[in-house]
Amino acid sequence: MDFKAKLGLLARPPTPVMTELTPRRESPLSALIAPTSTNAGPLHVVATKSEAPVFPPASTLGVLGLDDAYSDVDTSRLLFLDTETTGLSGGAGTLPFLVGLAFVEDGELVVEQLHLSGPGAERPILARLSERVEAASALVSFNGRSFDWPLLRTRFVMNRLAPPPPRVHLDLLHASRRVLRHWQRETRLCTVEGAVLDVHRVGDLDGSQVPAAWFDFLRTGRVATLARVLSHNLQDLRSTAGLLAWLGAAWEQRVGVVPEVSMGLGELAERARQPLKAERFLEHATTSEMVDVKARALIAMGRVLRKRGALELAASAWERALPCCEDAAGLHLALARLYEHRLRDAHAAERHAVLARPVEAPLVHARRVARLAQKRQLVLSMR
Repeated sequence: MDFKAKLGLLARPPTPVMTELTPRRESPLSALIAPTSTNAGPLHVVATKSEAPVFPPASTLGVLGLDDAYSDVDTSRLLFLDTETTGLSGGAGTLPFLVGLAFVEDGELVVEQLHLSGPGAERPILARLSERVEAASALVSFNGRSFDWPLLRTRFVMNRLAPPPPRVHLDLLHASRRVLRHWQRETRLCTVEGAVLDVHRVGDLDGSQVPAAWFDFLRTGRVATLARVLSHNLQDLRSTAGLLAWLGAAWEQRVGVVPEVSMGLGELAERARQPLKAERFLEHATTSEMVDVKARALIAMGRVLRKRGALELAASAWERALPCCEDAAGLHLALARLYEHRLRDAHAAERHAVLARPVEAPLVHARRVARLAQKRQLVLSMR
């Protein structure tokens, strides 16, 4: 057969294939989660209720998020969000097969878990999600601002649906890192919930095993492992809500915290421009048995005191920090400047300036020491 003949075969219309229409089979997921009929199609949803924690006022949310945008939200209409996905890399090929939502209703924390019955059946989930987001004043999540929510927005686009209107989004991963970083080196949710909420999961499905559970369901129709995914997601949402309540209580000093947590709260107060509150937290942080935390607390306290004009107290805090610092040259330089320019104590300034040599350029350092020596001599000659 020559080339033209082959092209002729390609140009022919395809031979019609007779197919028998068969009714769509019910998803195996129905054995675990009975579907609910919606305008967008059958929705597999599990609703669970528990006592709602006490959330902090909007002003505290503004501090935890270091953004005044959170200070105007209605805290009775917060929507907590957590997804379980087919992968952790994101992108158009990653499916959120379980979307967990939590909100307060009649004094109870209601958790709705929207489960995907199979690829191509996302519209009912996205429709319910859109309704909940529109009714919410803000979103709250743990690492959802950079992962869960961008992924969900992608699914709206992929399904040719308009994403819900934007809402301010408080990500507690960042708030937890700020507050707990001197106490907990690792800030995964399962670590944080154990430390501050005394939640210790038994028999929980590890997050790395979640995608495998979904693919096993697609291959075999087995739903047993999916029940563990639901339990994992439910605890994630409850812990996120509880964590927000605890962070608010810690900031408002309604719960006792260790000095290392006070250190994080003090730094947060300083960044939020609340110096008096920063001083209270930092004073407690100076009692830490961790030398580096104690040094950081004293240095931060001196910084806060200097800004509000309590110069003698600032100098005292920095002097107390010196024995705790492995590399104190930078602190000696700060003290030299404080004594020379603000406290007008040339003798103390010269003493610290000499010890600041490692952090200054040689010429600058020599000029500083010479200048302070002249000032000290001038003071002595006037006595």
